[in-house]
Amino acid sequence: MRGRWASAALGAGMARRRAGREMDQQAQAYDAQQQQAQQQIEAQQRQIEALQRQKQQQPQPHQEDLTEKLKKYADLKKQGLLTDEEFQKLKADLLSKI
Repeated sequence: MRGRWASAALGAGMARRRAGREMDQQAQAYDAQQQQAQQQIEAQQRQIEALQRQKQQQPQPHQEDLTEKLKKYADLKKQGLLTDEEFQKLKADLLSKI
């Protein structure tokens, strides 16, 4: 009887150790995944910051569009297609968008 109990205890101990090693491996895999995810997040943040810096360095097309529109309105006024009041109103509208 003692041999059976000892054998069962020995088997249980081995199973616990095996389960413990599996848990350790799972924990290590989880930690590695977390570290990889954190690295990906940091890389994405750097990309976003680089894009934001690049966007700030580029000329604003909106400003150029307003200038072009103002020139167009001035040409229309010179051609007599816009009155002075209409030109002033359109000009004020453009300048309010700046």
